Amino acid sequence: MEKIRAWIEEAISPGYEYEVYMEHRKKTTLESADESLENLLKAEEAGIGIRVFKDRKMGFSYTTDLDKEAIKECVKVATQVCDITPEDYGFSLGACQDFGKLETYYDEEGIKRPLEEKIDLIIGLERRAKELDPRVKGVRKVSLKETELEVACFNSCGLFYEYRGTWYTLIMAVLAEEGGDSSISYEYSGSRFLSDLPLEGIVEDVVFKATASLNPSEMRTTKMPAVFFREASAMLLEAFSPVFLGDSLVKGKTFLKGKEETEFFSQKLTIIDDGTLKGGFMSLPVDAEGYTMSRKVLVDEGVFKGFLHSTYTALRSGTKPTGNSVRESFRSLPISGITNLYIDPGEKSLEDLLQGDVFLITHLMGLHTVDPVSGDFSLGASGIIYKGGRRQKAVRGVVIGGNIRDIWSSVIEVGNDLRFYGNVGSPSILVENITVGG
Repeated sequence: MEKIRAWIEEAISPGYEYEVYMEHRKKTTLESADESLENLLKAEEAGIGIRVFKDRKMGFSYTTDLDKEAIKECVKVATQVCDITPEDYGFSLGACQDFGKLETYYDEEGIKRPLEEKIDLIIGLERRAKELDPRVKGVRKVSLKETELEVACFNSCGLFYEYRGTWYTLIMAVLAEEGGDSSISYEYSGSRFLSDLPLEGIVEDVVFKATASLNPSEMRTTKMPAVFFREASAMLLEAFSPVFLGDSLVKGKTFLKGKEETEFFSQKLTIIDDGTLKGGFMSLPVDAEGYTMSRKVLVDEGVFKGFLHSTYTALRSGTKPTGNSVRESFRSLPISGITNLYIDPGEKSLEDLLQGDVFLITHLMGLHTVDPVSGDFSLGASGIIYKGGRRQKAVRGVVIGGNIRDIWSSVIEVGNDLRFYGNVGSPSILVENITVGG
């Protein structure tokens, strides 16, 4: 580390500030189908990203070659980019604190666990799915991804931190068949420790969703109360999460601009971003620019409280960073982003929410088409119609449309079944009315 710092300070010209972000990433992906291993992929990469600042200008360059001359050339390119970049008062170094080596979640036991055991684990999920319901005729894929990441970051004003962490993600796709009809469902989960993956919950949910929409009935266009199953609600929250970001605020691409301290949604709705959440998928001591992560209440019983900021968006917005600077990798610049984003759970069970006449939405399709700027969406949906608290029929391929403001404003009840899907979580939520197109 000191060697790299010396090379950079040797290469950089007087009057320039700098920031260095280094990564070493190892990935192992296991995929099974038909109760046998289908793919085994291993990848490893290391690289360094360098930002250079002067007179409210910034330049950026990166390299995967970590020898002296390559790093000095990277500094040179970043400096040249800085010189020709227009001034922007948002360009500035992040924190200046020396944190040293940080403690975070690292699953040494999971990393060392034999490959054969991990293969048996995902094949066992296939068998378990078939045991739970005879209508499950096959598992299209189970994919387990293990990521081990080492990060170091320092800058010219005194910032230094380093840490290593682990991340595990699991994706499962199940095929169910009955009476000549078939349905495929997917389930996703993530954890910092292999042993913390909610394996039984994953299998139960994916089997429930795959079988729930078998032999669907036709449905006329109508308005009716709806329960967004916890995964559907979480995916909707993730799709519209840009409305809470400082980058969206700076670009004028959020309908929440100027709405701070306004009761904008249902009083039943509280939305939190918590980078300190115990065991959280994106929990870290500091963000990508060295600011301490924290718990932020974005919506407090319907009242919008504020945005999530990186250094750049905080300066552009006349406020302070919130510990929400994130990087995709050493190849990318830090931007504002979510950490562990979730809807705060209520006290009602899913069964409580399904009393009366209601549409339980188990699947949403086309989430990539939503418009976070306006809040509008039109999505494919599948699920179950309940009448008087009893299951009446399955529906599939209907269309739900509207605006996320209306959905979150018409929340009647919030369930107690909070579950995280990676770094985004939600319980099931009951909304007063939604337009369902048959």
